[in-house]
Amino acid sequence: MTTILNGGGQFGKPVGPARHFSTKSGAIKLRQIDMVTSAVVNTYPLSSYTFGTKEPKMEKDTSVADRLARAIKLRQIDMVTSAVVNTYPLSSYTFGTKEPKMEKDTSVADRLARMKLNYMKEGMRTSVEGILLVQEHNHPHILLLQIGNTFCKLPGGRLKPGENEIEGLQRKLSSKLAANSTGLQPDWQIGECVAIWWRPNFETIMYPYCPPHITKPKECKKLFVVHLSEREYFAVPKNLKLLAVPLFELYDNVQRYGPVISTIPQQLSRFQFNMIHT
Repeated sequence: MTTILNGGGQFGKPVGPARHFSTKSGAIKLRQIDMVTSAVVNTYPLSSYTFGTKEPKMEKDTSVADRLARAIKLRQIDMVTSAVVNTYPLSSYTFGTKEPKMEKDTSVADRLARMKLNYMKEGMRTSVEGILLVQEHNHPHILLLQIGNTFCKLPGGRLKPGENEIEGLQRKLSSKLAANSTGLQPDWQIGECVAIWWRPNFETIMYPYCPPHITKPKECKKLFVVHLSEREYFAVPKNLKLLAVPLFELYDNVQRYGPVISTIPQQLSRFQFNMIHT
C-alpha cells in the first residue's frame, strides 16, 4: 500500500519522532567478501522521519525533447563514472561439445522435493549464476543454456556448504561450459553481483527481495557478471543448446524467460558496454 507523506492538508505534520543520524566508530563493519560481492543498505521505520514542505522546485526541462538534449550532454560524465563491461563479437569464441550433462530432476515437482530434502539437511540453499556477455550486431547478447525446446537458464548452480561464491561459480561454469582438457579452460573473471533473488517457500516463485514475514527463506540466488576474455573455447553438453540472446529480446519477456532472466536488462543498465570489434 502506498503511503502519502504530505497530502490531505497535513503539510509539515510529523509522522513520528525525528531521528538524529550519527556514525559511531565500529558501527558499520563489512566483511571484505561482502564489500566485493554485495551492498548493504540500512533501512529505518517510516515513522522515524519528519516531513514538511518548502518552496516549489521547478523542472529543468519544459519538454521531453529538452530533457533528452540535456541527457546527451551529461552522457560523457556517465561514461566516466559508470562501470564498464567489455564485450567481444560472438565470432571470437569457439564452441564445441562434450558428454551430456543430465539434469538431476525430471520435473519441477521432483526438483522442489529434492530442494526440501536438502534444506532439512543443510539449511537454506545458496545458488550462483553467471551472466556471460558477448556482442552481435553491435548489441549485447547473453549466453543461455537451453534444455529441451523451451526452458532456458543461466549457467551456474548450487554452492556446497561453506563454499566461496566466486570459487563456486567458477566451478559451476567449468562444469557447464569448460572442456575436459586442462589446456582449454576458460578464464572465468567473476565481476559484480547485480541481483539477489529469494525463494520464500518450496515453490517456483522467487522475489528480488525477501518478504518481511519470511524468517527462513529456502533459497538465495545471486547473479554475477562474468567478464569474458577476447577468445575462449566453450564445450557445451550434447543434451543442451547454448544460445546468444539479445537484451532486447529478454526485456520484459517474462512469459518466455521467466522473471529472473527477463529483468537482466534492467540489472545491467548501470553498466557502460564497450563494444570491441576484433
